[in-house]
Amino acid sequence: MKKVLFTGIISMVGLTLMACSGSGSSEGSSSDEGKEEITVWTWPNNDQTFENITIPMFEEEHPDINVKVEAFGSEEYPQKLRTSLTAGEGPDVAMVEIANVSDFREMGTFENLNQEPYNAAELKADYVDYTWEYVEGDDGSVFALPKNTAPAAMFYNKKAFSEAGLPTDPDEVHELMKTWDDYVEAAGELSTSGEKWAISTPNQVKDTIIQQNGTPYYDEEGNLQIDNETFMDAYDYVEQLDDMDAFSPYVEFSSEWNGAIQNGSVATYFHGNWFEAYLKNNSPEGEGNWGVTYAPEYKGQSAFNDGGDFIGIVKDSEKKEAGWEFVQFVSQNSENLEKMYTQDALYPAYEEALSNEWMNQENEFFGGQVTNEIFAEVADNMEAPSISVNDPVAESGVNDLLSNITESDRSLNEALEQAVSEIEARQE
Repeated sequence: MKKVLFTGIISMVGLTLMACSGSGSSEGSSSDEGKEEITVWTWPNNDQTFENITIPMFEEEHPDINVKVEAFGSEEYPQKLRTSLTAGEGPDVAMVEIANVSDFREMGTFENLNQEPYNAAELKADYVDYTWEYVEGDDGSVFALPKNTAPAAMFYNKKAFSEAGLPTDPDEVHELMKTWDDYVEAAGELSTSGEKWAISTPNQVKDTIIQQNGTPYYDEEGNLQIDNETFMDAYDYVEQLDDMDAFSPYVEFSSEWNGAIQNGSVATYFHGNWFEAYLKNNSPEGEGNWGVTYAPEYKGQSAFNDGGDFIGIVKDSEKKEAGWEFVQFVSQNSENLEKMYTQDALYPAYEEALSNEWMNQENEFFGGQVTNEIFAEVADNMEAPSISVNDPVAESGVNDLLSNITESDRSLNEALEQAVSEIEARQE
């Protein structure tokens, strides 16, 4: 399996889901006499997954441990965790999204799992190969275990395609939109200004293409490269689609954006397999109206990734043994992984899980399609560049660039010059 670039896009989902607040403490007391309580920090919707799926099973298997989960809004979470860990406060166990891995891995505030009694290096072969490169530092330290990956594809509304006189079978849709040039051509059939749109947002085009090609925001020497060939091609496709009013006017994951999912006014979405659960939650009446197929190819590559997360023990925790039991359970327990996948569409990073039958069941929401036939092949062919602590800054700057050329009628050269200037002023 090839390495894969994750981005912080999946973090946007938390903006539309329940957000909780609170503060953790490695010195938290137990609510049940004789039991040890650990606090786990995460973001929506992972708190619900833990509370509804993981914790009941874990506490049954570990009756001497209570698990308390606290969730914080996805945009708030990284900074809150960073500030708390720096102050020597916070939870016993914490989740980290791929967009923030470089930062937290280098901070030194997570327990090094590549030492006694954890010996996590012995577990390396048990996880999807590329995921280990994100948790292991240059010095061989391991700050977390991989939890989930997110092979990605194109989700499409069958009714929108049918009404446009286009095919709805996954193989036929992929053949129709085999390349990005093909996609642009078909997008005109799916778009009616002010009424229907081929795609939701410009950043979906950019994110998909740079991940398909394994192109990072920074080169190996740390130089910003948002004006290289791959990025410029992505901007070009965005401008072509914008010229035909193919982008919806809605902010990603807003209530209006969710409304477009429900009424079928947006035809395609480019996301990780986790979007299966998002569609079900936001379009309960849409069963049978959706399909999944490969994304249009860029330079012969259709596979890309859109998400992923990790879980580790906070160094200052006084309950590391209990925390380690939970970290292993979350990322390795077969029943937990099965329920996280079948109920919440969370793709396991644990190799052993990938060969189970429950990964390949017919999905009634998608008209009986075995969606993992798409995602499994994507997972085997994903590309990835290196990641940088400045990636979130660069991603934000490029997304602003896309807004400037599609909403503010700025020229690409002007918007690019502004983006470079703003990113370089903010980066570390």
